[in-house]
Amino acid sequence: MLSIQKTILLLDNVHFEEFKLHLKKNNAELPLKLILQIRKDDWKQKESDDLCKDVYGSKDEKSKKKFFQLVHYTFRLTSYLSRNHPSYLTYNISKLEQLINKGELEKANKLAEILLDVSEKIEDFPTAIAVLKYFAQQSYITENKNNSIKFHQRISDLLKYEHITNQMYLYMRQNLNLKGKSALSDKEMEEHLRFYDKYRNHECLSLQMLSRYAYCHTLNYLNDIRFYSQETIDEIDSLMSDLEKNAFVIFSFSDDIQLNVDYLKLKHLIGSMSKDELQKETAFFIKQREPLRFWKNYVNTPEIIYLSIQASYFMTHYGYGYKKDFNENLPKEIKTQIEFYKQKCEEVLAKPIWNEGMHVRFINLNNIYCGFLILGSKSDIKKAVEKLEYLLVNFQQIAFQRLYDALFATLILGYFFLDDTESIQECYKRYEKLTANLNKNVENDLSIKAIYYASQYNSTQRKQYTEKLQGVLTKAAENGKLKHLEHFINDVVSYFNIPIKEIK
Repeated sequence: MLSIQKTILLLDNVHFEEFKLHLKKNNAELPLKLILQIRKDDWKQKESDDLCKDVYGSKDEKSKKKFFQLVHYTFRLTSYLSRNHPSYLTYNISKLEQLINKGELEKANKLAEILLDVSEKIEDFPTAIAVLKYFAQQSYITENKNNSIKFHQRISDLLKYEHITNQMYLYMRQNLNLKGKSALSDKEMEEHLRFYDKYRNHECLSLQMLSRYAYCHTLNYLNDIRFYSQETIDEIDSLMSDLEKNAFVIFSFSDDIQLNVDYLKLKHLIGSMSKDELQKETAFFIKQREPLRFWKNYVNTPEIIYLSIQASYFMTHYGYGYKKDFNENLPKEIKTQIEFYKQKCEEVLAKPIWNEGMHVRFINLNNIYCGFLILGSKSDIKKAVEKLEYLLVNFQQIAFQRLYDALFATLILGYFFLDDTESIQECYKRYEKLTANLNKNVENDLSIKAIYYASQYNSTQRKQYTEKLQGVLTKAAENGKLKHLEHFINDVVSYFNIPIKEIK
């Protein structure tokens, strides 16, 4: 019997229906056809050739080749269950006990055999241990000493795996936490890395992949220069590949290791890729990675980072709403993408997860959302500036000074798009007052100043503002990372015929 047949037989109705809906949602027609046939056959499972004929209408060599590819692929798709319901096999333990208590030993043993096979394959160790205990005790009762010892020895192996997994999580929580040291001596760093590295080639796949993630996570968390090496990105890419190939393997519930590794890759790429390439990478993570369902209850920090990168990209490339009808005339494809990310932000903001300890992240996500809004219609832009004003007024008691420059950069751009000179002037005064003694993000600070000086020149025609705007443009041009800001200022200067020297 194939692994996918065993797995489908072991699913209760709730998990089967959910898996079926998942396949339907993702248009996985042939995997869906296969699992429906397996479910229909129930415990009278067909041989591979006959099952192939049910699915493809033939069992010739060409069809069988496609069939076994489908079988392998469909089993990998059970990753949906492994990641969202890592205990999806557990109910079979109760079913096993019921069969024994009814005197149906043969059925119980058949169930136990396939349950052990699948639980070990997906590394569901609690379930596998429970089945092994059943077989060990049965062997003892039937006076099969050797088998009993063999089962108990296997239980010991799996308990060791469980123990090592817990030790790895314990080590990470103790040594890589927000209140811990952010820098270590070389000796301390090497101790951490050695701890994880010793499980790199472990026979247990989940342990192996968890240790490799923890190793890279340690380098990143403790700002070790080795994190940005080619060796590390190769390791991250290899780990991503292994996670995909072995997606059916169980990890702890509510540990989204796939997302964590995606985040590590993005963090590595931020310093080495252009904004265009970075945007494509984050778009893949947001659109192709189906969020695990437990995230409904929590703030998905990596997702917010991805949305932030998208907002920055679209504002950089399409933040020219001061031009007549510019936003309204954006290409349909761009409008669709912006709308997608707006809705993503709305979905996260609507979740009942924003408790008192999450205010800063809530404010940050609202600013990201407003970044997408100001790329829309006039009503969208007005909604954005109203929302930002509300945040600045109603969250004054919250310490979010680090976000001031980002919020004001979005707000003043919104007013610029609305051609609201009075509000731009007031916005700039508040910004200068609130950030007088703060370290500011250079890009945001120069953007705010450029918009203010351009607006003031447009309304007053005073030479002092052209001189100040020229100074901002020069600073942007001198900074190799602010080419997009330089381009923006040059475009503003050209569009409004501001008499300063463009830098090309």
